[in-house]
Order: sequence, then C-alpha cells, then structure tokens
Amino acid sequence: MESLLNPDKGLIIWTIITFVCLVLLLGKVAWKPLLQVLKEREDGIRRAIDEANSARQTADQLKAQYEQELARGQEKAQALLNQTQAEAQKIREQILKEAEAEARRFSEQTRRQMEEEKEKLSRDLRREVAGLSLKVAEKLLRHSVNAKENEALVQGILKDIDDWVMRSMIPDLARYEKSQSDQAA
Repeated sequence: MESLLNPDKGLIIWTIITFVCLVLLLGKVAWKPLLQVLKEREDGIRRAIDEANSARQTADQLKAQYEQELARGQEKAQALLNQTQAEAQKIREQILKEAEAEARRFSEQTRRQMEEEKEKLSRDLRREVAGLSLKVAEKLLRHSVNAKENEALVQGILKDIDDWVMRSMIPDLARYEKSQSDQAA
C-alpha cells in the first residue's frame, strides 16, 4: 500500500507516455472522426433548421397571400351582392312607379268614361222627361178635367213613365253597372 502512496518515478513517466500515446492515437483514429461526425451532424441540424425556417416563412407568405386573396374575393362578392341588391331595388321602384302610373291612367280613364256616361244618361233623361212632359200636357189639354178621368189620365201617364223607364233607362243602367263592375275588377 505504501507503494501506491509513493509511486515510482519510472512508472509515472511510463504512465504519462502511455497516456499521451493513447490520447494521440485516439485523437488520430477516434477523436478526429468523432469530431467530424459531430460537426457534420451539427451542420445537418443547422441546415434542417434553416430549411424549416425557410419553409415556415414560405408557408407564412402563402398563408398571408391566401388570406389577402380570400379577403379580396369576399370584398368582390360583397360588392357584387350590394350592386345586385341596389339594381333589384331600382327595378322594383321602377316597376312600382310604372304600376302606379298605369293605375292613375286607368283610374282617370274610368273616371272620364263614368262622367261621359253620366252626362249621356242625364241628357237622355232630360230629353225623355221633356218629351213625356209634352205628352202629359197634350193629354191634359185634350181631356176635360173631372176626377175620374183625371185619375185614369194620371194612371196612364204613370204607366207611360214606367214603360219609358223600362225601355230606356234599364239598358243604360245595365251598361253603367257593367262598366262599374269591370272597373272594380
């Protein structure tokens, strides 16, 4: 045990020489190839990281470009939708204006027709009433006035008026009512 505590100088020198030779030998044979493999691996990892960063940047650029194109597409679609809605609103308003104008024209035409028909009926009625009045006056002047003859004369005149109304007014009234029902439809 004492020899371990007091080593021999020759043994120390041979141990150092052996260690140095072993280090040199390992340095030439194992250390350099090991360092070269580690360096190649480090370079490969660096390249992979660089490629991954490059791929991520490319992906980010493509994503941004896609998002921009998508936003542009949505804006175009929205603009087209807004334009279509505006055009539809204009067409709707135009159709409504045309329908209102047509309704006004039809209403005015109907009103004019009704006025003309009313005036015609009024003229016809006046002519007939004047004719009947003349006939009544003529019959009254021909007959002497006693109560019995007067009653028969009044009944005859009333019958003549009823006949006249049935002959002249009913067809005009039927035409008037028909025009009214056509206008309402």
